[in-house]
Amino acid sequence: MEEILTPSEVAALLKIHVNTVYRLVEQGLIPGNKIGRTWRFIKKDILKSISRKRSKGSRSGTPTRGKKRGTRAS
Repeated sequence: MEEILTPSEVAALLKIHVNTVYRLVEQGLIPGNKIGRTWRFIKKDILKSISRKRSKGSRSGTPTRGKKRGTRAS
């Protein structure tokens, strides 16, 4: 039987804040299922998703947010 996790358990597993878990699932970066008003996650799917993201190579050190580049009209 597959191990089912709550958002808090996923946060502990990935060592991230529970709000980050919700953000990641909303962005489609981790798989999850909403049952009624609660989210549930399959542990093996979370681990597979995270390992796949890491194997593609991250661009750590590269800012993902900030000022947009370009010129301002004066």
